[in-house]
Amino acid sequence: MASIRLKFRPSAAKGQEGTLFFLVIHRRTSRTIYTNYHIQPHEWDEMTSSIRVTGTRERQSELQLWASQLQWDIKRLTDVVAEKETTRLEYTADDLVAAYKRLPDSPTWFGFIRDMIDKKARIGRTGTAKTYRDALNSFVLFRRGEDLMPYTLSEDHISLYEAWLKSRGLKRNSSSCYLRTLRTLYRKAVGMGLTTDKNIFRHVFTGFARTSKRAMPVGSVRAIKRLNLAPGSPLAFARDMFMLSIYLQGMSFVDMAYIKKSDLRNGLLQYSRKKTRQTLTVGWEPPMQDIVDTYAHLAVGSPYLLPIITRTDGTERRQYEQMEHNVNRNLKKIGEMVGLQMPLTTYVGRHTWASAMRDMGCDLSLISKGLGHESLKTTQIYLSTIDTSAVAKANRKMMDKILK
Repeated sequence: MASIRLKFRPSAAKGQEGTLFFLVIHRRTSRTIYTNYHIQPHEWDEMTSSIRVTGTRERQSELQLWASQLQWDIKRLTDVVAEKETTRLEYTADDLVAAYKRLPDSPTWFGFIRDMIDKKARIGRTGTAKTYRDALNSFVLFRRGEDLMPYTLSEDHISLYEAWLKSRGLKRNSSSCYLRTLRTLYRKAVGMGLTTDKNIFRHVFTGFARTSKRAMPVGSVRAIKRLNLAPGSPLAFARDMFMLSIYLQGMSFVDMAYIKKSDLRNGLLQYSRKKTRQTLTVGWEPPMQDIVDTYAHLAVGSPYLLPIITRTDGTERRQYEQMEHNVNRNLKKIGEMVGLQMPLTTYVGRHTWASAMRDMGCDLSLISKGLGHESLKTTQIYLSTIDTSAVAKANRKMMDKILK
């Protein structure tokens, strides 16, 4: 059976780095596979045939990463040998080298995530690409820029990362979002053979914690609609986008941003959800048209129905995000005007529509379909926090029956 050894060849020039290489030996024939890693003689441990991690913090991080990469490459070479042995066919050292060189490059953990981000961006999944990018930036910050190989990710890394997120003041659901994203990426890495599944996320929270109520009563919505705001002002625009979101079955702001004029025909609005690619149809009503007419002059020449994205120059995502930021800032002011006890955001409109439909006695499946959810479980999360005042009122009725 073939043997594989990691070797170091010092440079002939004094003070220069030497080269690390693999020596593949089979049937007394040896072949060399050179790596791209170069180290100083004092960074090589001849006794253990391994890199000696030493020097500055930055150099230690670099050497540790190389050591991990080399160990993974040795494993891959060993797998190549095992596969050849399994076939029980004759093979040479050259066959081993050729088979190894045909293997795809083995990326680092950061590099792997960057590849996934690029793939999602290329197929138009910009939202997913952003989610991956945010998770990567957070994890890089936690690691202080120190990359690692996917197979070296451990339960300790993930547990320490969760504790780090908590120390930075992140709420449980925000922390869970980052961890769920990393778990998704980890599973992709497992599927690509970059690591084995060691169930490293089993001791961290990746669920959905119950949050404070995001929906508000219809009376508050009515108060917002009746506010006397200067026509054309940022406050009026924010209020109108909020109202339109509720009218449109709790449509998310990103979906409103990408509604095209061609999506509206024959009294129906048909659009594809950015998040799930699901096609939804909404009946077009006069209050919706009134809002669109108010801002039609700002969307002249644009393929989009609303003046949220006004330029089709490749910056559409950035325009939508900036507009959502501005709208949410003004909605908070509007919420204060009507005395809301919670921050008013575009997302409140989505929850409010769902809660109002529930309170009207609508079936859960109907609400789920209107929101464009892929499962009833997601809708149940939306509606899991029942208005405590309604519970108190029902409890009072129950006690009255007992006492009477």
